[in-house]
Amino acid sequence: MSPSEIALRTAAVFGLLLLAGLLIAARRRDPACWLGTLSCLGAVAFVLTSIPGAGAVAGPWLTPLVALCVTKAVWFWLFARGLFREEFRVTPRHLAFAATVAVYGVWQQQAFVPDARAGLASGTGHAASLGFDALIAALVILALMEAWRGLASDLVERRRRLRVLFVAVTGAYLGIAVCVQAYNLLLDARTPQPLVLANLGLMVGLSLLAASSLVQLRSTHWLAPDRRHPSSGGMSAAELRVLAALEQALGAERIYREEGLTIGRLAARLGTREHVLRRVINRGLGYRNFNDFLHAYRIREACVRLRRPEDAGLPVLTIALDVGYSTIGPFNRAFRSRIGMTPTRFRRDAGGGQPA
Repeated sequence: MSPSEIALRTAAVFGLLLLAGLLIAARRRDPACWLGTLSCLGAVAFVLTSIPGAGAVAGPWLTPLVALCVTKAVWFWLFARGLFREEFRVTPRHLAFAATVAVYGVWQQQAFVPDARAGLASGTGHAASLGFDALIAALVILALMEAWRGLASDLVERRRRLRVLFVAVTGAYLGIAVCVQAYNLLLDARTPQPLVLANLGLMVGLSLLAASSLVQLRSTHWLAPDRRHPSSGGMSAAELRVLAALEQALGAERIYREEGLTIGRLAARLGTREHVLRRVINRGLGYRNFNDFLHAYRIREACVRLRRPEDAGLPVLTIALDVGYSTIGPFNRAFRSRIGMTPTRFRRDAGGGQPA
C-alpha cells in the first residue's frame, strides 16, 4: 500500500470508531444509536478486510470481520428506520435477516472473491457476486425510501432537513458505487486506486463531520430527541393565532374526521403555510408526525364512542368511518398500536385502556 492509502485507512478507522463511540454516548438507550454504531463498525471492518493480504494479518479474526463487513448495509437500513420512524424497535426477524446476509456474504467472499481477484471467477462466482451486490444496493435503496417517504408528514424541521441531506448524500454515493461495481464485474477488474483513495477520503470526511456535529456546544444536534411535550413558549404571535385556529378546528369542527386530510389542505383551511403549521403542531401540541397527530385525535374520539351507551348498537366499522378512516384495516392497526387491544375488545372490556 502507498503511504497515502495507509494514512487514509488509519484516519477512516479512527473517525468511524470516534463516531461509533459518540453515537452510544449521545443516547445510550436509543436503538438508532446502537444501529448507527453497528453501521460504523461494519465500515471499519470493510476498511480492514479490504487491505491487500488482510487474511494473513487477521488470522482467525478474518471471518468475524467479514461477517460484520457484509452486514453493514443491513445495519445502515435499520439505522435509517430507527432514525426516521417513530418508536422503531429491532425485532428477532431483523436479527435473523442480518444473520442470513452474514452467512451469504461470508460464503460469497470466501468462496468466490479470491478466484475473482486471480482472474479465475466462474459463472457461479459472477452470479453470487452480482446477487450480493444487488442485495446491498436494495438495502441502501430501502434506507433512502425510509428517509424520503416520511418527509411530507414529518413535523420536525430539523429532522426534515436531515431527511433531505440523507437522501442526497446516500443516493449520490449509491450511484457512484453501482457504477464502480458494474465496471469491476463486467471487466473482471479491481477498483482503480484513485477511486479506492477517494472512497476512503469520503469515509474520513463524513465520519468526522457527523462526529463533530455530536460534540458541538449547542443545545441540539441531529440525533437529539425532539420535544414531545407541548409548549407555546417561544412561539410567535402569528403562530399562536394559528394554534388557536387549529384548536378551534379540532374541537368544534372536528376537522380530523375529514378523510384523506393532508397538512397542505389543513394549512389552506386555516389560512396559513405548511411550514408554519408544522411548527405549530410540533411545538404547540407536541406531535412529531402529522399522521400520528391525526391518529391520536381520531382514536381518542373512537374510544369515547366505543364506551358510550348510546353508540352501543353501532358497528365498529361505522365508528371508524365517522372518525375519518376509509376502511376498517387502518383503524384497527392504529387502535391496537395506541390502545394495546382491538376496538371490539376495548368495547367489551370495562377496564379498557385510555386514549393515546
